[in-house]
Amino acid sequence: MVVLGGGPAGLACAAELAERGVSVALLEKRDALGGRVQDLACKGVVHCRQCDVCRVHRVRSQVLSSELISVHTNIELEQLERNNGRYRFDLVRPKDAIDLGLCSRCGKCVEACPTGAMTKTAGKIRLDRSACRSIQGLECERCVSVCPVGAIDLFGEEHLSVNGNAVVVSTGSLEFPASEEKRLGHGEIHGVMTSMELESFLEGKREADLGNGKKAAFVLCVGSRSSKIGTPKCSSVCCKYSLRQALTLKEKFPKLSITMFITDWRGLSPDDGLLKELTATDIQVVRSRPAEIVAEDGRPAVRYASDDGIVHQGFDSVVLSVGLVPDLDDDALSQLAIPRDPWGDLKDDHCSDRGIFLAGSCRGPKDIGHCVADGIAAAHLAMKHLEADHE
Repeated sequence: MVVLGGGPAGLACAAELAERGVSVALLEKRDALGGRVQDLACKGVVHCRQCDVCRVHRVRSQVLSSELISVHTNIELEQLERNNGRYRFDLVRPKDAIDLGLCSRCGKCVEACPTGAMTKTAGKIRLDRSACRSIQGLECERCVSVCPVGAIDLFGEEHLSVNGNAVVVSTGSLEFPASEEKRLGHGEIHGVMTSMELESFLEGKREADLGNGKKAAFVLCVGSRSSKIGTPKCSSVCCKYSLRQALTLKEKFPKLSITMFITDWRGLSPDDGLLKELTATDIQVVRSRPAEIVAEDGRPAVRYASDDGIVHQGFDSVVLSVGLVPDLDDDALSQLAIPRDPWGDLKDDHCSDRGIFLAGSCRGPKDIGHCVADGIAAAHLAMKHLEADHE
């Protein structure tokens, strides 16, 4: 069995299949498993808010420890073939840039590297590929020229093939690129950040003008529910996601003033615990979709319509809650010839007849919990397909 995508749905699917004795090849384009969850902070500073981040970490540990699951990360698809109902994926991935068998640990490459991509940790030389000038297509290779033993190859590749009688596609979705919504000022106005950038702040990896005595705003539905840009669909995850973020900030900074601009609450029942928690705070909820964000005295100001007319309100920080949009450029999906709906999300349309099963947010926006459930359901469908093949 081949599972494409190592996010929540793919991990849950692979774990379920392995539990049932099926060998799985799990393929992931990124350099680590977990999908978008790798970039999410736990929202349970004081008590659990059921964000499911830790749930995915547990499933990932289960996958990595399973003898029935072979994990292949940082891969690209070269070719895909199907013969007699069996799929073969020919893959390529970068080799480790440093041959640890040759490396003398002298550290000359670390000294020569202009970007800090080469580091020496616990006596081993390591390369951060994302920070390497040469790998990014710029002239450098200083590390290669100074290495006295020829242990560095920045562009080595490894080719491999995996096979399976069925394929589960769990390639996920993408965050809407907030900079495309020009009226909201992301990348141009200081203090405007995306919800994913706020995650980095919550994990202590990023600075932001947030804290007691400051004013922050959340703008929801960015890239969602729009006929002009992004997708007309509701992303289904943003309301809960943003509300958890706001409540976590309020917990960390009780005197932080927060205003949330919403269209309406989606995915939340009237008795949802998050809404009950919200009512116990002084977080302001405004039912309005802001027209624009402008720079005013070095900070962002939100312009929106209210019952009293047009309001112009300044904040220290504005968080754009970006929605989910389909990944339209995945080569594996093209080669598998999986149809899409009018919005670009994958749809089954007899894919199961070819031994292809879909799971997670590649089928449309879903939160972590629903992706996990979808992955488990796809595993059961794939199992039935395999059992039918052997009858």
